[in-house]
This record gives sequence, structure tokens and C-alpha cells, in this order.
Amino acid sequence: MKIEGQFLFENIPSDAVWNFLTDPDRIASCLPGCEKLIPTGDGSYDMTISIGIGSIRGTFSGSIHLHDIHPRTDYAMTVKGSGAPGFVNGEGTIRLEVSGAGTQVSYSGDLSAGGPIASVGQRMIGGAARMVIGQFFKCAAGKS
Repeated sequence: MKIEGQFLFENIPSDAVWNFLTDPDRIASCLPGCEKLIPTGDGSYDMTISIGIGSIRGTFSGSIHLHDIHPRTDYAMTVKGSGAPGFVNGEGTIRLEVSGAGTQVSYSGDLSAGGPIASVGQRMIGGAARMVIGQFFKCAAGKS
């Protein structure tokens, strides 16, 4: 399933946004349900996150890997997680652009899920993903 969108960090310079979006402690502080995000080297992180979608709730353990990094403008990421609710895998990109009003962040990616969590359907998974992303960016804007 495709996930994409944009968020405007009003009156926040791109350097500040970039620094936030590449700092695991700051990311963890704004990512809903994030229990840990630990650097393991070379743009890779171990992650534990608790999340619920519909009646399916649980904890996922997995990894995030940032790659194809172009400092201050964009990077790609690969996410893999599994737990009792099933698995979630994804790949995507984050792109920053300076605008007159601040810094525009665009994101796009593909997400796949399997196991019990897939039973809630793509529409509900996509809606939950967009909600988590929106909460993350609103929190990040307040802390950048």
C-alpha cells in the first residue's frame, strides 16, 4: 500500500528540521508508541513500538535503516517489524524543501503487512499510518 503526504514546518529552517529527523532520541520522543530507538551503526536502528489498529494491538520489534542519504535534502529508509500482531515492512523517502513559509517535508513509501494485523484491512492500516505520521510531524514541529 502506498503512503504519501506533506507537512510544513512553519518558520523552521531546513537545518533544524534535518537535525530533528536524523536524531534518534528526538524521533523517539515524538513517535507515538515508540518504546526504544537505539542506534546500531551506519544509519541503522533497533526499534520497539507498541501500536493498535482497530482491535489488533501489540508490540513490534524491528529495525530502521536510513540510506541514500543526501544531507539536508533527502534520505531513504527501510523499516521491518514483527510481533504477535504480525509483521510490517516498508520502504520510503523523506525529502526537505525550503519554502517561503519554512521547510516543506514530503514523504512517500510502500507498506506491507501480514498476520493478524492484515485482517483489519488496508484502508484501516493506511488510516492508522497517516494518523501516526501526522502526530509525529506535529510533535516534531513543536520541538524543532
